[in-house]
Amino acid sequence: MSDAMGPDKRKGMAAPPPVPRKAAPAVPEEPDVPPLTAEQIESMRKELEERRASLLVNIDERREQERDQGREVGDEMDDASLEGTTSMTSKLLERDARLLAEINRALAKMRDGTYGVCEGTGEPIGFARLRLRPWARYSIAYQEELEREERTRGM
Repeated sequence: MSDAMGPDKRKGMAAPPPVPRKAAPAVPEEPDVPPLTAEQIESMRKELEERRASLLVNIDERREQERDQGREVGDEMDDASLEGTTSMTSKLLERDARLLAEINRALAKMRDGTYGVCEGTGEPIGFARLRLRPWARYSIAYQEELEREERTRGM
């Protein structure tokens, strides 16, 4: 039997110190946010599907641009201009692909019934936030806390 204040008498060893746990970010208080209604979720689903369709068209167009840009032959100035255009097209393509993944994730959350719930706190995400960013994964308060932590790590 071990003594809570001293060494473990069975093994002749001191009890190990407690392992520190990483604390969850302290989230500022937010006014109570009601869960989304069925109508609000349907509105967001339509918005996400429209945005997804638009992104798919953009991605196809950008991929076609990348393929076409490699066919031109010119002087050094043309090559430099082409390189800049290719770089920009690639960056836009990557941005669109990341956003498409976020939209697909939001649509999957709708299917499994977890859309509109903060992934960090489990609390509802406000409808006003979702109207501006329908693929939002976190409430405003939790997102702000994550950003504060990121800034302090970067200093």
